[in-house]
Amino acid sequence: MDAPNQNASHHDAFIEYLEKYKLLTGSIPVSLFISTCLAVIMATVLYGQVAYTSLISWLVILVSIHIIRLLVFYQFNRSSNFDRQQINLHLRFFRFGTLMSALVWGWAGFFFSQQVELSYQIFITFTLGGLVVGATSSLATDRLSVVSFIMVTILPNCLHYFIAGNELPMAMGLMLMLFAGFMLNTGRLQGSNLHENLNLRIKARQDASQFREVLNFSPVAVSIFSLDDNQMLYINRRYLELFSRSFKPFEVNNESGFAIEASQLDSIKARLLRNQTVSNLLLKVTSKQTQEVKWCIGSFLQVTYLNTPSILAWFYDISDRIEMEQQIRHLAYHDSLTDLPNRYLFEDRLNLALKYAKRNQRQLGVLFIDLDGFKAVNDTYGHDIGDMLLKAVSARIASLLRVSDTLSRVGGDEFIVLLPEIADSDDGLHVAGKLLDALAEPFDIAEQSLLVSASIGLAMYPEHGEDDQTLLKKADIAMYEAKKDGKNAVRVFQTQE
Repeated sequence: MDAPNQNASHHDAFIEYLEKYKLLTGSIPVSLFISTCLAVIMATVLYGQVAYTSLISWLVILVSIHIIRLLVFYQFNRSSNFDRQQINLHLRFFRFGTLMSALVWGWAGFFFSQQVELSYQIFITFTLGGLVVGATSSLATDRLSVVSFIMVTILPNCLHYFIAGNELPMAMGLMLMLFAGFMLNTGRLQGSNLHENLNLRIKARQDASQFREVLNFSPVAVSIFSLDDNQMLYINRRYLELFSRSFKPFEVNNESGFAIEASQLDSIKARLLRNQTVSNLLLKVTSKQTQEVKWCIGSFLQVTYLNTPSILAWFYDISDRIEMEQQIRHLAYHDSLTDLPNRYLFEDRLNLALKYAKRNQRQLGVLFIDLDGFKAVNDTYGHDIGDMLLKAVSARIASLLRVSDTLSRVGGDEFIVLLPEIADSDDGLHVAGKLLDALAEPFDIAEQSLLVSASIGLAMYPEHGEDDQTLLKKADIAMYEAKKDGKNAVRVFQTQE
């Protein structure tokens, strides 16, 4: 590598290092302010519960550490010239300050908890938990700072609970340890994401042309548009393939192209106005013209592009995955042959209908239908014809039911029907009679006229049962009574005397 290129490489590495340091320390004023507020609130709550001298000493030490950290931060940021040695020095001080703050908080979590009753102990724990959640986000880019702050802040409080020895404190201690592990993993993931986004921004500033070329071959749709007038400044090839040029992410009423849902768009704009990065958000993008829907993972970031305040937007198309998930979810609750609700979905709807009926003092009915003669058709004409017959039976039954009714296939030739909000068993018998007559009519399947009939059992809520399984069982028993009486009949469940 020649000297100019080597110098450029060192400069780029230094700029990247500086930007990562600024990302890590940029939230120091807000973080220290929040930490101080939490300390004052906790001291106010614990006043009179712990030794006054200990409480005030703890608060003074913590505030002093915060002030020193804040002064060093402002002194460093006023400097116009930075070198790597200075950054390393301040990074070490930042980590040391973070550790000292954590030690003071950890001391409070152990010693103050020793002096107060359980309700105050839980308050201290929640305060430390909230502090750790906030710190995890602000320290995410420096793993050492995240680990040291979480462990030093949380573990002393865990130790207090373990020393107590009772079941509840032990459980609290275990929960705190799990919480600490979760936050460590969260910090790792957030740090990884932040580093990736930061590297992307740095590379964009260093070489805009190379950045555009890389984006143009990316599988992610990318656009950069002006924040003031929504004017498109850059779009890549994948963006054109996915949406076309007419799609403008922040345009609500786009009659000629795609548009993000208004509620999601309002939320995105509000977060960007607060200078927050919007990342990994599931977006529904709909074309008003064709009603086509695309599901995307979207991220939005405020940037300066061509000296213009802009929004950098990423869209990763996951429509195929969403569609596959919907199909899997549908198959989990529907019969694969007839596409009717299966037993799981039927029982869920039956339970909801039972709750409604109980709350409003209504009745409902459950019909259990078994086809007579289906096995003979299956044996004579084969399973393909049998499957076609089952589809035709399903369609014929469904055509006679209300929208509020539910038809389900639960076995080879068995169906169940939910009849919510019927007046009495006569209404149920009326519906069953219509189904009986309809199913007795021939079915024209594959140039064959097929004849089947049905045996139907009816059970009523609350007369025959007050839960789903009881009603299904008694409707099944009534159906078998219909079969015993010669088939092609309807029977209401009769209580055995």
